Amino acid sequence: MENSVTGRYVEETRRPDSELRTLTTRTAVPAAYDKTYGQVLLTRPLFVSEREIGAFSDDLAALFRVLVSLPQRCYDGDLDRYCAAIGLPPELSEVMREGANGDPLLYARADAFHDGTGFRLLELNVGSELGGIDSAQLNRAFLDVPAFRAFAEENRLGHTDTMAELVTELYAAAAARTGAAPTEGAPSVALLEAPGALGEHDGVFLSIQEDLRGHGIDLQLGEIQELTEGPDGRLALHGRPLDVVLRFFAAGQIAGDPAARAALTLVNRAHAEGRTALFTPLEGALFTSKAALGLLHRPAVRAALTGAELELIDRVLPRTWVLGAEGCEDALEYARTHRASLVLKPGIGYSADGVVIGRDVDDEEWAAALEATAARDYVAQELVVPALEPALDPDSGLVREWVANWGIFVTPRGFGGAFVRALTPEDGSVITYANPGTRGTCVFTHPEETHPGATRTEATRTEDEEKQI
Repeated sequence: MENSVTGRYVEETRRPDSELRTLTTRTAVPAAYDKTYGQVLLTRPLFVSEREIGAFSDDLAALFRVLVSLPQRCYDGDLDRYCAAIGLPPELSEVMREGANGDPLLYARADAFHDGTGFRLLELNVGSELGGIDSAQLNRAFLDVPAFRAFAEENRLGHTDTMAELVTELYAAAAARTGAAPTEGAPSVALLEAPGALGEHDGVFLSIQEDLRGHGIDLQLGEIQELTEGPDGRLALHGRPLDVVLRFFAAGQIAGDPAARAALTLVNRAHAEGRTALFTPLEGALFTSKAALGLLHRPAVRAALTGAELELIDRVLPRTWVLGAEGCEDALEYARTHRASLVLKPGIGYSADGVVIGRDVDDEEWAAALEATAARDYVAQELVVPALEPALDPDSGLVREWVANWGIFVTPRGFGGAFVRALTPEDGSVITYANPGTRGTCVFTHPEETHPGATRTEATRTEDEEKQI
């Protein structure tokens, strides 16, 4: 997506004496962030019009409201019927529904491609267990490099700090518990993972802890089964009373684990009684399944939506079919005959686990993948043809083209920041840090945008307060 700012930036990096050419080697990021991401940085940030990404965030908020309305509008308020329609196993829906109030908080991250004309939603991750919230540390580090600072000022670049958005939410959650004003003292917060899971991504959590410390919150790290009840009724971690639990565990990690299940009930009860707030309850996970997006293309569901809602869905969301659930025979038949234009994805899944890209397999492998959908919630989604992002390789002096997966956050206040994971087409089709070719970077916005033309490639599958300078 080579807009005018991107074009100017890449042209500047072509000069052998340009300091922007070696930006990442001149950048000093905080220690924990550097340890986790320092060796996988793209050579430049990405740029996008603040108007465009703000409008897409507004679309995401509207789409979320449509999703939340579906059980009532299309299934007579019967969550069992809704969950069956998206193929959600009862053991997961039971965990997600405990403590539900029908009004989940909008705190989400979209994974999206830009096709050269606009953003297209691949999945909408609703809830607090989101990666990339610490990416503004890289924005700040880039701005500390004089050459980049000058470029940013010349092009009126800005960025939104996702961690600052999260801090606002944590203060609000704590205030709802205590009745205190949102700015009266830093809340006591713990990030909680599922049993045995904290060490799996400890570098990510340490980077989040490092970033939150810079925002005035001393974050504790722990696992849900380590919680106790303190004498004042608040939950406590390692003896420290908590105002807010920052949830990083998912329903699939809790279901089937008796200790975790009991601990979740403890957390939900404390949240309901105003003793320790949970940010966020698992209710939002009812609408984060990719199969929930697939419902939006079912004829019976579309018949219940307004014209404006249908226009929104068709503009933002690639066509998506639910597979492996009741009444999906026609969708499965369509998928059998349209392999090259589809991607198979688990309805609930992370890090590209279980994803099959039709163009990357033969007919026999595709048939086997479709057969597997009978035992697990799956969707088929049409491929999005993404625009490529150019970035200069400082060692070779050549410009390489990258497919970018945009992680775009949306909160009750709108656009909540963004980051990008990127991969060259020749390095594969799955954009995840498990693929050694994947690189990450931050996003800056600018007030104007032109589209002199965008180069396209075949689709790739991904995993994840405006401040003017």
